[in-house]
Amino acid sequence: MQQSCNIIIAGAGITGLTAGYELIKKEPKTFVLFDGQRPGGALSTVHQDGWTLETGPNTIVLTNTYLTALISELGLEAETLSADRVSGNRFIVRNKKLIPLPGSPGAFLKTPLFSLRAKLRLFAEPFIKRGTDKDESLADFVRRRLGEEFLTYAINPFVAGVYAGNPENLSARMAFPMLKVLEQKYGSLIKGQFRIKPEDRKPGDLPRAEAPMVTFGQGNHTLTDRLAKKLGSSMKPGSRITRITKKEKKTGEISYSIETETGDSFITNSLILTLPLHVLKGIRWTGFGDLSPDKMLPEVTYPPLSVVHLGFRREDVAHPLDGFGMLIPAAEKMQILGCLFNSSLFPGRTPDDSNFVLLTCFIGGSRNPDFAMEDEGDVYRRVLEDTSTLLGTKGEPVLKRITRWPKAIPQYSVAYQQVYDALAEMEKAHSGLHFLGNFRNGIAVPDCVRNAVRFAEGLNPSP
Repeated sequence: MQQSCNIIIAGAGITGLTAGYELIKKEPKTFVLFDGQRPGGALSTVHQDGWTLETGPNTIVLTNTYLTALISELGLEAETLSADRVSGNRFIVRNKKLIPLPGSPGAFLKTPLFSLRAKLRLFAEPFIKRGTDKDESLADFVRRRLGEEFLTYAINPFVAGVYAGNPENLSARMAFPMLKVLEQKYGSLIKGQFRIKPEDRKPGDLPRAEAPMVTFGQGNHTLTDRLAKKLGSSMKPGSRITRITKKEKKTGEISYSIETETGDSFITNSLILTLPLHVLKGIRWTGFGDLSPDKMLPEVTYPPLSVVHLGFRREDVAHPLDGFGMLIPAAEKMQILGCLFNSSLFPGRTPDDSNFVLLTCFIGGSRNPDFAMEDEGDVYRRVLEDTSTLLGTKGEPVLKRITRWPKAIPQYSVAYQQVYDALAEMEKAHSGLHFLGNFRNGIAVPDCVRNAVRFAEGLNPSP
């Protein structure tokens, strides 16, 4: 029997759940469909023998007012944990040593992370002309404005930590739009930092340096679990969507029929798709002509990534772990992308914080995609070799766990404007069809929340 409702949201990650929560206030007959055992998407927490392990985003940075308002409205403020002050310490690896990322002009002048030549090169940035290449790669943008060494030892590891990506392939404008705003409006990244105005930022955005970093006592899935609970019977757990059919009556009214691999069927006049782009391309589209995702969407890279949790006894790690974590430039020829020092950030991540420490390491991504999908033994060997070299870990961890993401994060490439154009063209051609997700207007949790809320309010998610 086909179930009918006014709105269907396909996908129950943070975007789909937030949109459902906001829309159901206006339209009670809203369904949120999701695959698998539980909603949440990439926001996922595992509790194992007293350890709290984040298999997706490890922290949530409250960079916009939409996310802080959502947490408050859901009654989660009391469950929120703020990161320890050591989280301000960020380490970059150079010459196989952890060097603190300088946090002030004085620290920058003294740091061994950059050579004297690189430091002097940075002082030239305010005098460099604006770029004219609209689709300039992030790597070319940084080379032009800041120099090769800054690209190698600051931007390259940062991009590996955020996108699991490569700055040579990412679009400066699409992946980090604020960089282009500062350059085009103020002529300089440095001058722009002092002159930036609220209207230069996306709606609701807060300065990142002032944004609190948080998690929840029981882990980040607390946020998506609470949203799902609020949705109640509107949640429709099911199976993979196999076909979407567009139907048009003689009156011009358009509806969409959704079929799943278990034979369930739904029909609606308003369909919101928050599934990953590679999933959308794998669905059978009927009645859409040439304007369907499988035909319109270009191939988007989602590199594989493995998240490796390691629990050690405190005495088996030489480094004090007095920071957020470490990021590793590709030039260092290490096997992992970086590592977070979870137990230094938040309490209760281990069975006993005085005797154990928790590390979360990342391997694969665009840098070494094959590493992510190797046998478990090979993955552990690579990760432990690097943690031994960099952090002085010894012996066998008391906890080991791997979470694999065969297709992790969409890469906002230099050609990514084609994706935006295709999505906009399909929405224009098919009344009632909408696309929301981390493939559009930002990959971070705050971006996804803002886009979902603004969509529910009838606003452009990101003007």
